[in-house]
Amino acid sequence: MKKIVSLLLVTLMLCSFGSSVFANETVNDSPAQKKSSEIFEYKITPSDQEWAKLSNKQEMLDATRIPIDVLKKMTTEEVVNAVINYPLVINIYAYDSYEAGLKALAEDSDAFRELLTRPDAGNELLDELQFQKTFSSDSSLEELTLSVLLTDTAIWKSVSDKQLAKDLVLSATNSTVRTPKGTSVPVIIRGEELTATQRTQLNNSYINSYPSATFVSTSTSKYNCHSYAWYSDSTSNTYWMNDPSSYMTDGSYSSFTNLINAVIGTRVYYDYGEHSGIVYQAGGPLASPKYLKVISKWGMAPLMKHQADYSPYASNNLTLWKKN
Repeated sequence: MKKIVSLLLVTLMLCSFGSSVFANETVNDSPAQKKSSEIFEYKITPSDQEWAKLSNKQEMLDATRIPIDVLKKMTTEEVVNAVINYPLVINIYAYDSYEAGLKALAEDSDAFRELLTRPDAGNELLDELQFQKTFSSDSSLEELTLSVLLTDTAIWKSVSDKQLAKDLVLSATNSTVRTPKGTSVPVIIRGEELTATQRTQLNNSYINSYPSATFVSTSTSKYNCHSYAWYSDSTSNTYWMNDPSSYMTDGSYSSFTNLINAVIGTRVYYDYGEHSGIVYQAGGPLASPKYLKVISKWGMAPLMKHQADYSPYASNNLTLWKKN
């Protein structure tokens, strides 16, 4: 099996600084002394009771908007804080790659779109990462999130001192699995890239942010939604699949679009490859995603049970597939 190397900036700065600071402490000559900006407060967050009343992703997006005139008055440091505190920032982990997650974040988050226009965005993110670094060798989810934000192409270009950032080189192994009809499908063996602390924090973040969904199994980078839905629905699955289209083109499955005809075991394909899931409960008075219950793996985030339109993914174009 051929080795490939993925350059992921997921532990930037973890070894670059000689000392660490806690977010609530002041240390001489640390960035903490420089932080005096106000923290933008969203009108509603997962800690509010009203959040549980939001029935789908669009309602979550509508509830977390920031007016453009407010954004333009904010300093870049304040915009960074608004991105970090964005209730749906965890969705960057729900996609098949950080690149796809950041693209979705740019579509969903007013604060992140604004950050992408700031020429000092990279330096402010690096400063925040230094500020948030703890003494623990098991880095936190917030540190990982800051590091992932730095991997955005536009933001990375704005970093003035790139020697402060260290790349972590992660090895992955190419492999293949086969469809029921025998077609070879490329997959990746990524192994576990999340620390125990990050898995726990990611689990809790999704449980809090999507209270109407049901947690099934822990966050992991070992397998993703496509691999779970099309190859194996075992939580012992070790394959990450980026493209399941062969299952739909070689005769292994046939498609239909009327949601009323879905049955248990039907595969659900979201918006041209953004996500895949498996129906575990079907039936309702209308052909609506609201009445379709799906179990799916949310990127490297948890395995969840949810209604089809209650997840990090757009549900405007769902295709249903039954095994032949």
